[in-house]
Amino acid sequence: MANSSQRPDRPSFAIINGETIPFEDAKISIMAPGLTFAVTVFEGLRGYWRRDKNQLYVFRMEDHLKRQEFSMKLIELDDPPSAEDTAKHIIDVLRANKMREDCYIRTQAYVDDWGDMIATGPVSSSVICRARARVDAFQTGKDFVVVSWRRNADDASPPRIKVSANYLNSRLAGLEAKRSDASAIILNRDGTVSEGPGGCLFLCRDGKLITPTINDGILESITRDTLLTLAADVGVEVQERRIGRTELHLATEGFYCGTGQEMTPINSIDGKPLGDGKPGPITRMLQAAYDDLVRGRNEKYLHWLTPALPAKAGEG
Repeated sequence: MANSSQRPDRPSFAIINGETIPFEDAKISIMAPGLTFAVTVFEGLRGYWRRDKNQLYVFRMEDHLKRQEFSMKLIELDDPPSAEDTAKHIIDVLRANKMREDCYIRTQAYVDDWGDMIATGPVSSSVICRARARVDAFQTGKDFVVVSWRRNADDASPPRIKVSANYLNSRLAGLEAKRSDASAIILNRDGTVSEGPGGCLFLCRDGKLITPTINDGILESITRDTLLTLAADVGVEVQERRIGRTELHLATEGFYCGTGQEMTPINSIDGKPLGDGKPGPITRMLQAAYDDLVRGRNEKYLHWLTPALPAKAGEG
């Protein structure tokens, strides 16, 4: 296994508690509850490079940080970092690493030092960024399978918030699907469709898109919200409702969406092709609209893009 220090996407700098430091010096206590009990809130954001503007745009930063604030409130962190400070740290880390390509940004707030599972402080924060190109599956699509693991419930470990503890459920589902060389679809306890390990699902049935509601065991996804908005713009009807497992096989196309994978077309589910087993026309139309939006070619949504580089970097 390759040493992680040799990864080509490894950044030079990270920010810990507001201080820019070399990435190799970014460490936490091995007894920190953020590590030992997964008392960690995080957000994953994307930055998009626009070569002709010589500018890097952070997509929907304000909305990601609002969700982070809600997550921190729910798990009761003492004196957590403010959205304003975290926004500044995001820009600072992108500039420190001279990021000039598509990238992924991760913010974290966690209980540090030493404590038990109900410790609420002291709270530390970190922000890192790394180069991350669009995944190949954006074009090719992927095969999916329904896994045996069920989604954690809102009254147990609420998937509505973005906390590290919830991703054990996602990991188990993802590992099971990986053994079938596929990606996972997770059901709720009642057998209805929830989401995947790290993204939401949209299916096309009778010319309309259907997607589980925000009360169906899903993260309140910012990418999902973006695609609901874009679908309305291009005249595609979307129904947010409960989806039964058998409906997965009535879909003529579908896609899986989230910050990391953006939009991955679903080629098959449980070995059964959706439509002709290739990315469908609605998926392709929304992918094009999504790409225009995140790269600043849709003026209607420029307010969702935060320029990361100084104004002088965009001149000339």
